[in-house]
Amino acid sequence: MKILVVDDSKSIRMLVAECLKSLGHEVAYAENGADCLQFVADNDVDLILMDVEMPHINGVEATKAIREIKKDDWFPIIFLTSHSDDDAFANGILAGGDAYLLKPLNPLRIQLTVIAMERIYLMRQKLYAAQQKLQQANLELEKLSLFDQLTGLANRRQFDNILSRQFAWAKRAKSPLSVIICDVDYFKIYNDRYGHPAGDACLSQVASCIAAQVKRPIDLACRYGGEEFTVILPETNLQGARAVAEMIRQAVFDRHIPHAGSPIADWVSMSLGVATYNGQYPQGSDITKAADEALYKAKQLGRNRVEVAV
Repeated sequence: MKILVVDDSKSIRMLVAECLKSLGHEVAYAENGADCLQFVADNDVDLILMDVEMPHINGVEATKAIREIKKDDWFPIIFLTSHSDDDAFANGILAGGDAYLLKPLNPLRIQLTVIAMERIYLMRQKLYAAQQKLQQANLELEKLSLFDQLTGLANRRQFDNILSRQFAWAKRAKSPLSVIICDVDYFKIYNDRYGHPAGDACLSQVASCIAAQVKRPIDLACRYGGEEFTVILPETNLQGARAVAEMIRQAVFDRHIPHAGSPIADWVSMSLGVATYNGQYPQGSDITKAADEALYKAKQLGRNRVEVAV
């Protein structure tokens, strides 16, 4: 353990330090309450042995302050005192102390008391490890809830959340907000011909192409569902969004993913619809609906193309 010994007597500090070092602990020192508080504020501590009677800030006052500084981290504090009356004992415990050692100090009792406190230290270590595992598990769950596992892109849930927030911002700032919806052409035929594992590999490659064209931190590429993808482009006008959509279409086509069953090309291609909010839509979902209608138009006009909402 990392143990702080606080006492204005050098001889007592040395006596306690010898007892602790023989148990294999790391020892730090403070001569008064103020130095103790500064050390605790700047360092992690596993145990404090503190004199009660010190000038300026006594041990009880220092303990109260420590419990405020380290609200979320409880470690034992053992008082070193020559007072054995009930009032002194109660004041220390109620201030946040955990045990008493009476002066003159008995080395054996110091060591045995510290051994008892090691149990608390070990439980704290186990609790910390469990908290770390729980935090990691929560991060993994959050990732699972917000990202598509196949492509690594944001999922439909995250798309809806981000679109709602970006729409609210665009409405307040009177700035444009664009949405692209894109669909792999004749993907059912692809799956039927090459099989679902190949279909998954195809979608992963398409997602990579889309992500490569979505370069700004504020933009968001998503797998909307099945072979359908979406892109949110805040502060982007229709012309800019159409340019991004065309880059996505070209990037996917240039990947030359074979699609022998496609009626329109030898390679996998995409149809894309683009819509931009400029104050005309009541809610964010209306942008998506307009982009979807533009996508439908792109399919009607032969696919492997970009169409915009009017």
